[in-house]
Amino acid sequence: MSSENKTKAQLIDELSELQKKIKELETPFSIEEAVFSSEEKFSRAFHCNPDPITITTLREGRYVEVNNAFLEVSGYKRHEVIGRTVFDLDIWVNIQARDLLIQELREKGFIRRDEETQFCNKEGEIRDYLFSTEIISINKEPHLLWVARDISDRKKMEEALFLSEDKFSKAFNASPISMSITSLVDERITAFNDAFCGVLGYSRHEILGRTSLDFGFWTKLDNRALIKKKILEKESIRDMEIHFFRKDGEKRLGLYSAEAIDIDGEPCMLSIVTDITEKNRAEIEIKYLSFHDKLTGLYNRAFFEEALKRLDTERKLPLSLIMGDVNGLKLINDVLGHQEGDKLLITVANLLKDSCRREDIVARWGGDEFIILLPECNYETASIILGQIKINGEKINSLPIKTSISLGLSSKISSDQDVREILKEAEDKMYRHKLLEDRSTRSSFLTSLEKTLWSRSHETQEHCRRMQEMTLKLGQAINLPDSELDNLRLLATLHDIGKIAISSSILDNPGELTQEEWAAIKKHPEIGYRIALSSPEMAPIAESILYHHEHWDGTGYPLGIKGEEIPILSRILTIADCYDVMINGRPYQKAVSHEEAWIELERCAESHFDPILVRSAIKVFSELPLFPPQSWIKPFS
Repeated sequence: MSSENKTKAQLIDELSELQKKIKELETPFSIEEAVFSSEEKFSRAFHCNPDPITITTLREGRYVEVNNAFLEVSGYKRHEVIGRTVFDLDIWVNIQARDLLIQELREKGFIRRDEETQFCNKEGEIRDYLFSTEIISINKEPHLLWVARDISDRKKMEEALFLSEDKFSKAFNASPISMSITSLVDERITAFNDAFCGVLGYSRHEILGRTSLDFGFWTKLDNRALIKKKILEKESIRDMEIHFFRKDGEKRLGLYSAEAIDIDGEPCMLSIVTDITEKNRAEIEIKYLSFHDKLTGLYNRAFFEEALKRLDTERKLPLSLIMGDVNGLKLINDVLGHQEGDKLLITVANLLKDSCRREDIVARWGGDEFIILLPECNYETASIILGQIKINGEKINSLPIKTSISLGLSSKISSDQDVREILKEAEDKMYRHKLLEDRSTRSSFLTSLEKTLWSRSHETQEHCRRMQEMTLKLGQAINLPDSELDNLRLLATLHDIGKIAISSSILDNPGELTQEEWAAIKKHPEIGYRIALSSPEMAPIAESILYHHEHWDGTGYPLGIKGEEIPILSRILTIADCYDVMINGRPYQKAVSHEEAWIELERCAESHFDPILVRSAIKVFSELPLFPPQSWIKPFS
């Protein structure tokens, strides 16, 4: 063999040896059961990972989850895999090798070195893979997490390199692995493949003959100096983590490998750059979602449970726990929508963090409940923090419906105490406070709703007073029982309570409403109905609120019922309300005279209003001190 051929053969051998080493595949964190939720972000990160990932039961080898990369390389559909075993699919070429690995896994719990094996896809094609695996717990049952990387193409390229210089050149240029050759004499890049151009974002003519400094590849020149020093000392670089710049200036994360080679007697460096930016982001995102609540950004329950075990030590005593429950969240969701409910939860999460110390762990326990772990914090200090939370809690009352936080506190002062009992005590206190707060705030609930209604709509105290008097007299005239008269008085005050969820820009619009604005206005009886159902005091008038815009002939809303299907209280209210609006006006309607109002009620007696009630209303309203009798008022005929 000639000296030239020996040199080329040596180059091939060195490149082959370099390519046999890739980054160790490993999952740097435990995937708990909470990870496998329906959260869109986690699903995207798991299934978009470019490497095949599977989860199987340890005992039977039954698949419980696979990602899209696995389905693509295996050729199977998801329904053909989930619930079946590795033996059913006959994927492993060497079952004995798998059994040895399972035995090692049972002893160690993980394998975090590159293991090479062969798998067979649905079509019978055998391909080579590197993989790592470890035992994880899902629902307290042992499962296997497998992460694999297809190296078939790489192995084929390595074999091609040994056939000839021509085949080596073709493999080099066609390789999906980003490679370049740099002269160690003048540091110019003398050869590179298309994958290298793709990673950096440059065209071939922008790279050839230039140095990495020329196109600003390095974010840290110290890394470049260290690599050059090692290569000159005949040391290899294996998967060194670096940051580099692309042509567009974007900073990317990569793995850098390099080897000293000799080409025609000139010392050179063979470099491989693997862009792992997206993979790293996906791993970080999966890890973050494993321990954090998606909505609030607080720690989730799974993380809190682990933190509680970790901090439940003698050294961290006294250990205090605060549990909190957001009052009114369901009503906010029902009335204003889940978007407003989510905003409320985020506000509560932020005020809890602002109220606590840096070392405290604030977590969302679930739904509308939060929990705080305070290590090395006695009951007195924790009480101060709880008090601060109450003070800050006033900030959440910017919504039209009053909300609050019920809190419970307990402390562990001795290692003999069970921390679970401490947690239960804090939870019990929270629920007791919730009951007490419900009782103390229930009486002020209606007053709060009245004030909110007056501030956000055109309802006034004077209007409510007139409505109460008119409806009460009309109810007495038709001999309603006292219980119904009480309900009628409440209905007269709060029949339009659903308007607190309607935008002020719509309520204050003096002009003609658009179809969308009118549709929003017409939702207020349904919103008021849901609000009324949330309060024991208002529940008896919930249906009357729902139907107070229905018409006698069935042309009203929201359900279009007619005649005596409409509750009697709703029919009474409709007449009084329309009369009061006509004679007092609204931003969208000018006031009219008493005579014009009565003519309008009489005209609509068979369409909008109960005709018998209109007849009674004429007589009753004319006798009220508010509306002295007029000579023009005549009996309904």
